[in-house]
Amino acid sequence: MTPEDLVDILQIFGSSPFARLELALGPVRLAVNRAAPATVARSVDPPPIPDAAQVAAPRLGIFHAGRESGAPAFVQPGTRVDADTTVGIIRVLQEQTLVKAGVAGTVVDVLVGDGEFVEYGQTLLRVCRI
Repeated sequence: MTPEDLVDILQIFGSSPFARLELALGPVRLAVNRAAPATVARSVDPPPIPDAAQVAAPRLGIFHAGRESGAPAFVQPGTRVDADTTVGIIRVLQEQTLVKAGVAGTVVDVLVGDGEFVEYGQTLLRVCRI
């Protein structure tokens, strides 16, 4: 485990709803407790738009709207996408997962910001189908 891995783990833990984290990798053991239980404010999914598809997070982690934090976003409202268009990246430790639109259409809403922690299945953006 590298120092960068530890930083990533602590960043994810800091954004998570969990009060305790224990991790053991060989001889390395990490245990972190919060002083008080964490609360996570999660917005309710917006009302449906006719003919709109929701693009959900394929895993939990830190969402990046562009190639890296602070880089221009892959998409924004008004961007036309195809099913295989990359709309973001979810990063956990040193592993990155490309998030694809999964549908052709126009992006109408981006519901999470760059650098936000997302949960598996959380709606990231909505696409109005063509």
